[in-house]
Amino acid sequence: MKIEQSKEGGNDMERSMESQAEESQANRQAPARGGRQGQRRQPNQPARPSARPSARPSPPPGVCVLIHGINGSPEDMRELGQILEARGYQTRNLLLPGHGTTIHDFAQTGWEMWKQAVTGAADEALAERRPVFVVGHSLGAALALSVAAERPQLAGVVALCPPVRLYDVIAKAVAAARHITPYLPAWGEDIRDRKGARLRYRRDVYHWTSTAALHTLMTALPRLRRQLPSVNVPALVIAARHDHIVPVRDGREAFELIGSERKELVVLHESFHSVTKDCERHIVNERVLAFCQAEAPRWQADA
Repeated sequence: MKIEQSKEGGNDMERSMESQAEESQANRQAPARGGRQGQRRQPNQPARPSARPSARPSPPPGVCVLIHGINGSPEDMRELGQILEARGYQTRNLLLPGHGTTIHDFAQTGWEMWKQAVTGAADEALAERRPVFVVGHSLGAALALSVAAERPQLAGVVALCPPVRLYDVIAKAVAAARHITPYLPAWGEDIRDRKGARLRYRRDVYHWTSTAALHTLMTALPRLRRQLPSVNVPALVIAARHDHIVPVRDGREAFELIGSERKELVVLHESFHSVTKDCERHIVNERVLAFCQAEAPRWQADA
């Protein structure tokens, strides 16, 4: 199902699949049995303990592994995580290797190390035998899709602005620069609502980017494209029409290549690359939450 999200919030839908709505019937409680009407307990008579054991708190409806982008931080996924937690989901907001320390540590990492961290977090959550969703932005989206191709027991995957090719000029520049310099100045955050984001979020990232680490992402993208047909878990892809880092065509291509029978594409018309913090973040939050709420019961029914 493809959805073009307009500024006013209306949806122009092009359906590539028919989604089926499922209705759940609320359980009705039978009235509790009591004594005869009018019967009173004597003032000094101790109250009898309830015959029913106290209700145990229900487990979370699922676990969401959140994955930020390259030279990003868990702060980028914080608001989305709060929305999910408010609906009962447990979140695990990852800090990818090489991030949050020094640029020299960052230069020693790359695709394989990042993917290993995401795979480990997903496997740890899956061991709890609950619905698990991997939710990533940018680099995190690419990692989430790659892990989803290898973990069919996941309840679903959410890819926000997933790169599958990137802009040719960026790929060529990184390939050339890594032979000349180990670092490049980090580009500024690609966000339309820059003033609002500065007030709402704390941005603590490197001012430089490792060309070697970036190159590992570029070289992993052809392998990712070959993996996408093996992604058979339910998938939600969100892309931004005015993204200056990952072109919207990458989101469309990822959606077309994903092998899932249940998949959905949402295209934002106003946001730039940082969709979790930009002017349409409420749409992102709503769509991700709705996706998890729809797929978690299906996973439990099939488990």
